[in-house]
Amino acid sequence: MLALAPPALAVDRSVGADVPKPVVTGTPWTDAEIAGLDAAVDVALAGAKTLRGAHAGLYAVDARDGHLLYARNPDDAFQPASTLKLLVGSAALDRLGPGFRFRTEAVVPGYEEVRGGELSGALLLRGSGDVLLDDKALDELPSALRQSGIDAVHGVSFIDDPSFPPYLPGWSWDDLPWYYAAPVTPLGLNDNQVTLNVTPAPAPGARVNVTVSPWGTACVPDAVCTPDLGFTISVRATTGEKGTANTLDVERQPGPGAEVRLVGSLPAGAPAQHLSIAVPWPPAYAAWGARRALQRAGLRVLQDVIAAPPPGPAVWGVLWSHQSEPLADMLADLWLPSDNVLAEELLRALGAPVPPLPYPVLQGSSADGIAFEKTWLKSLGVDTDAIALEDGSGLSVYDRITPRDLVAILRHDWDGPNRDLVLDDLPIAGVRGTLKSSFTGTPAEKRVFAKTGSLSHVSALAGYVANPKHGAVIFAFQVDDWLGASADLRELRGRVLSQFVER
Repeated sequence: MLALAPPALAVDRSVGADVPKPVVTGTPWTDAEIAGLDAAVDVALAGAKTLRGAHAGLYAVDARDGHLLYARNPDDAFQPASTLKLLVGSAALDRLGPGFRFRTEAVVPGYEEVRGGELSGALLLRGSGDVLLDDKALDELPSALRQSGIDAVHGVSFIDDPSFPPYLPGWSWDDLPWYYAAPVTPLGLNDNQVTLNVTPAPAPGARVNVTVSPWGTACVPDAVCTPDLGFTISVRATTGEKGTANTLDVERQPGPGAEVRLVGSLPAGAPAQHLSIAVPWPPAYAAWGARRALQRAGLRVLQDVIAAPPPGPAVWGVLWSHQSEPLADMLADLWLPSDNVLAEELLRALGAPVPPLPYPVLQGSSADGIAFEKTWLKSLGVDTDAIALEDGSGLSVYDRITPRDLVAILRHDWDGPNRDLVLDDLPIAGVRGTLKSSFTGTPAEKRVFAKTGSLSHVSALAGYVANPKHGAVIFAFQVDDWLGASADLRELRGRVLSQFVER
């Protein structure tokens, strides 16, 4: 019997629901108003010490008709960082539709048998990109097996497709141990991350204390430890003298069976540190999560049995299925916290041969997803020969796009049927997402709905401004080769965007 687990929302989309959205109506901009706006923005940018030596671009248009309001280097290619997620999200709305859902299944080969409640082989998990699959969803698995007369399985494993690399070109190697650069695999769990909760021991020189969230075991070197996460966490960090520097770090080798090492030191008396790290091989982690769910519910997980399959094409029996939240809600998970791995999963969904509904167990490749994005951009009038796309998240240092192109994407969303949906899922200045602490106390607070992007020496922002008099403004404000302080650039952006609010 097939059981459908209810989807769970990972982000509370009600935050900011009471903030008035940008609107179409308003008084047209006069030439004098645009001239005054341009002069004020020019002065702000020219006098900004934080932009010393940096490459800056700003392009803004009236949402009503695309009339130019301001332009500075609008056709220069900039590193987009996470503003590139506007592209994958908007293209997905068009190709896959707001109702698109990923699907995860628990399957068994057709040649397996159930005798006396015992499955003769292993239970297998098969995914299509739902990185937000969580433990609550897996808790539905035991009842689905019982409905099929199963109370014991010989292990829990997974179906994997090794043809798709887990990392994209241009990802920095020193990002890979951390949650925001987790491997991209068809099957994942809990956003492919766990958190190490680290506290110092009472005495310097002693090993630090570590717990793992949401579950899992941290081990000490040379101890017998069950890799109950699909990998081993080895605690090698020590407690330092009080007042010394916190040098905690993680080291690992990617791939199945990897060991993650917590190294460095945390001074005595220091507050707890919470380090969110990438799971080295998410399919194995998901399989351990399913094993845990079965055992907690009283089902038996017996010794693994590997049987040779009969010749011929595989025939699968589906025992359980879970659908993700719909894309309309998923975009909040993508844009508000800026989820890199989810962006890459959506890029692969774009690359599938056909929109993979109603059974999206087939993934496309990242390259095919990028090919679709370029075709889609051409339909918006974007010169794709002048941009570079290497991933869906913007984490790649090789990505390049122009301010004009980002505005073209945002204009397409504004003019299409998904305007309100997009505004519902974007960060809002001073209210939610990655803009929650930005522009507070300025006219731009609660008036800017936009996607942020940040990498080393890169800061980008693109979205909509609500002008009470003239209606919505669409803008992209990109900065490369930047060496200033984040607070200074944030203050500058607040002043500049406030000009678009008040004029």
